[in-house]
Amino acid sequence: MAEPRPRVSLFRYGAPGPYVVSVLIAGLLWLPIRLWERDGSVPAAVVEAGLNAVIWGFAFYFTLSRFGKPRPAEADRAAAWAVTEAALRRGEPPADEAARAAVADNLPAIRRGALFGAAGGVVLLGPLIVLAIRGGWELAAVGFGIVLVAVLAEAVRTGRRERRLRAALTPVQGG
Repeated sequence: MAEPRPRVSLFRYGAPGPYVVSVLIAGLLWLPIRLWERDGSVPAAVVEAGLNAVIWGFAFYFTLSRFGKPRPAEADRAAAWAVTEAALRRGEPPADEAARAAVADNLPAIRRGALFGAAGGVVLLGPLIVLAIRGGWELAAVGFGIVLVAVLAEAVRTGRRERRLRAALTPVQGG
């Protein structure tokens, strides 16, 4: 039987940080194309590039996280990250001491991803909502708003799970 491929996170940060980075990259790739197609209508081109970025950013992140394979030199790091993601989903640290150490080492990256995802989501999607409303693209503005709410909800959920894991990993001191 073939060994299952370990899941790889291209950006080792907590959710929704990797998605926001993927949206940013996709937006930067789509913007020149939309500017060229629009022949000078910058706000409309930015809104269209934003719509493409939200969709293709998800596809980019999903594809790389599901089908990417770590390089042999990064196998240990990828395995430690997979243990951290599993502990985050379960909400409790693993029983193995080495796995607990891996989770403790990766908790700051989880927190950074949640904070960056929330802040980046507001910075990226907030102006897109405003541009879409000003340009008469109300449906696009609603779509951006839904994505922003989902990004913020995921950031809050990740932050709460990270705090719960951090509390479970901290030894109880008492007297």
